[in-house]
Amino acid sequence: MERDYTFECLVTMPRHELEEFSMRVLSRMVPEEMMEELFTFDQEEIDSEDRLKSAQFDAMLRMTAIALGEVKGAFESSENAHQNTERMTRLLLWHFYALSFNLEEAVTLEQHCEEVEKILKNAPENAFGWVSVLTELLHAYANLSDKA
Repeated sequence: MERDYTFECLVTMPRHELEEFSMRVLSRMVPEEMMEELFTFDQEEIDSEDRLKSAQFDAMLRMTAIALGEVKGAFESSENAHQNTERMTRLLLWHFYALSFNLEEAVTLEQHCEEVEKILKNAPENAFGWVSVLTELLHAYANLSDKA
């Protein structure tokens, strides 16, 4: 059976495997030219540490949204299109949670996986939809962290 990247799968996988594979999927979904554009900042965006962090935060959010927006198209002709789309969406959302924003300090992996399963029930079709979902997800994580 293929890995499904649900909670049970994520807690049993070696972290380095998750990191390597999620980076490969991310780089497949977001072309290098687009990455360069996302992470090239104007002078006013790097004038202060706060502005730089904000620009980097925004770039990481957009990068993830773009990748997630490409997943369905990348797997639509595969044998198990729906299953593969869900699996890769879970993996990219794990990357967003664990690597892009280091949210493990604020929210448990189990809480993250619960939120992901809610999102999968009505996942957006494109990057614009994913920007909203990811922003809402960050707000949900802030609320979960405040309750802890």
